Amino acid sequence: MVALLLCAALARPSTDGAADATRPWPAYFDDGMAALARDDAPAALAQFDSASRLAPPNHPLVLYAQTRAYVRAARLDDAFRSMSLLVDKGVAADLLVSPAFDALRDDPRWAVWQPRLQALVDPVQHSVVAFRLNEADFFPEAITYDRGSRRFLVGSLFKRKIVVIDEISGRVADYATWRESGFLSVLGLGADNTRGALYVLSAGGAEMQGYRPEFDGQSFLHRLQLSSGRQVSRLTPPAAAGGHLLNAIVQAPDGTIYMTDSKAGRLYRWRPGSTAIEPFVALGTYVYPNGLAWSGDGRALYVAHLDGISRVDVRTRDVSLVGHPASMTLVGIDGLSEYRGDLIAVQNGVPGMSRVVRLHLTSDGSNVRSMDLLDTNLPDHDMPTSGVVVGDGFYYVANSQLRRFTAPGVPAPVAQLQKPVIRRINLAG
Repeated sequence: MVALLLCAALARPSTDGAADATRPWPAYFDDGMAALARDDAPAALAQFDSASRLAPPNHPLVLYAQTRAYVRAARLDDAFRSMSLLVDKGVAADLLVSPAFDALRDDPRWAVWQPRLQALVDPVQHSVVAFRLNEADFFPEAITYDRGSRRFLVGSLFKRKIVVIDEISGRVADYATWRESGFLSVLGLGADNTRGALYVLSAGGAEMQGYRPEFDGQSFLHRLQLSSGRQVSRLTPPAAAGGHLLNAIVQAPDGTIYMTDSKAGRLYRWRPGSTAIEPFVALGTYVYPNGLAWSGDGRALYVAHLDGISRVDVRTRDVSLVGHPASMTLVGIDGLSEYRGDLIAVQNGVPGMSRVVRLHLTSDGSNVRSMDLLDTNLPDHDMPTSGVVVGDGFYYVANSQLRRFTAPGVPAPVAQLQKPVIRRINLAG
């Protein structure tokens, strides 16, 4: 689940406007957004300038915020310059429609940019609808596949349950709910056919039914019997000051489970037979680690986060940022999967970005050499989240609808929601 968890409340405030390298850039970003909210554009620009000095070069979130602030400050020359850098990354954000950019669209220079921006938001489609769920207020996040019984399992953030979909008949039924298993919002899912287990990550958050503030920071690894959905165990990570949000999950051939913790900024590990989750790698409190995938050779893990993608050597635990051409961005990735040595990524974390991409890696896995757009800006896209590779197909949640909550724990009326859609992309085509 991508959320802009930029943690201003956890960082000490800036006092002199200069970028303090000991303070993470998301804290400056948060301060800038707060200044924008109170209509103080000069203060916002000062904070965004500090953020830009510390963030990866031309970070789309910072560029987007700077463009907004320049427009608010009536500095349109600067706004067009920052917008051009954003567009160079292939990001149109919501520049074409948001009232925040009316002044840009009213400027004569806009006519030059309109076609290029429009091209960035035009739909690209390589998928078909695989199936739909009947509950419009389901709010799906994660999906996995039980190869033994040929069933898909999909988790619900709001209803705190998992449903099972028969691949052949399309029949949908409840598989496990919070009443039996104590789920909070259901996030990561992983089916282990070898050991007959389903691993589930759940975490407290404002998208869950029955939300209360005390649920924030709580998170669990559940182990269920794959055939029945009966819970076998429920574990919590080691205590951390800011709490936990176990988010994405992958499994090694020996059964070891690796998990991202978006709040604690860590990778955790659980080994079969153990009664405890153990820290594996510290990634940084403010980077919000999210999507997780194996390398093609099984020697490394790829972790998506607020700065892009990092590669973690499983043997040495060394962490390195994955390089990429300046013309693309790896920011805002939610779901991450491996296919034939490439990475399949679902991006939703930049305003206006809604796409599934294939990232072609260099032979050593340390850089992205090129990117293919698979699906982008489809009519039923409403914050796509994550997916699963089954054979040559990539099945993904097309419309999590995560932005359609009116208050913590309170979704929009069902009549205003759409039934969840799972799409399939043929990766071999």
